[in-house]
Amino acid sequence: MKSKLENLFYPLPSYVKRFFEEDFSSKKYLLIAIFLLLAIGINFTVEFETKYVALKEFFPRFIRYIAFYSFAYFGGVLIVRLSGSKKNYLRSPGYWFLSIFAMVVLAFDGSYHGAYDIAKYLVGTSSYVYVGRVLGEVRNLFTILIPLLVVWWFTRKHYESFFGLTLKNVIVKPYMLLLLIMLPLIIIAAQTDSFLESYPMFNAYRMDEKWDIAKIWLVMPYEFFYGSAFLSVELLFRGFLVIGLARFMGKDAILPMVCVYAFLHFEKPMGEAISSVFGGYLLGIFAYYSRNIWGGVFVHAGIALMMEAVAALAKM
Repeated sequence: MKSKLENLFYPLPSYVKRFFEEDFSSKKYLLIAIFLLLAIGINFTVEFETKYVALKEFFPRFIRYIAFYSFAYFGGVLIVRLSGSKKNYLRSPGYWFLSIFAMVVLAFDGSYHGAYDIAKYLVGTSSYVYVGRVLGEVRNLFTILIPLLVVWWFTRKHYESFFGLTLKNVIVKPYMLLLLIMLPLIIIAAQTDSFLESYPMFNAYRMDEKWDIAKIWLVMPYEFFYGSAFLSVELLFRGFLVIGLARFMGKDAILPMVCVYAFLHFEKPMGEAISSVFGGYLLGIFAYYSRNIWGGVFVHAGIALMMEAVAALAKM
């Protein structure tokens, strides 16, 4: 039975088994677990990010998000180092530049809310909210994708691809199966109030009535850009923070990425923040060994769009 399952999901189980054998340390994993449990507990008890990080004014918000994400990432780095890592990346200026750059990019992406101002300029104040939501999903192209492309261009001699954005080693079947497994879990989650308070992300804001068009013409562009935004997310977390920094850190790149990825979900429902730890860990392993991020893009976007569809059906 085990052999059949491994063959069904090949090569993902072998990636996980290999990484766990090479990386597992009870001390390291216990400290990471305590760190994340405390962070998640504090955040959802006092609404830490909402009250103390996500300020209204851009510059203070931007600075606090740099500190917020840096605490998560470098907290993970410190735990990995104190748990016996023999890598000397902390002495590398290149590592420090790229890792801090990643935190700045992530903080800017989380802080920039100018999509609504652009929407007001384009369509006026009576229709700007829907257009602003769509532009908000497009913003990752400018806040994440382009900055990473610039960095890759100057460091490309060190990499086989644009931080894993390659068709090499792409395997679709196991990720399709993972999505099928997730579907009933999403359907169960959709029975809870907390899930339906957050999803679907789409909202027409009655623009179908104002513009006299079928709602589907509002759904399609929003969901397309919403789903495609996960390309930028995967490129930053599994591409840049894992594949990009693996040349300095090796397998040590994964757990710090998991920590900051969990912090990214602190304004989502608590269950989603907790599940992001396990999802980020597995997707990080898959990217580390396959050296591509498409599996993560496929799963991430697939789950997000299924959540949208299931939530929309649940509210009908």
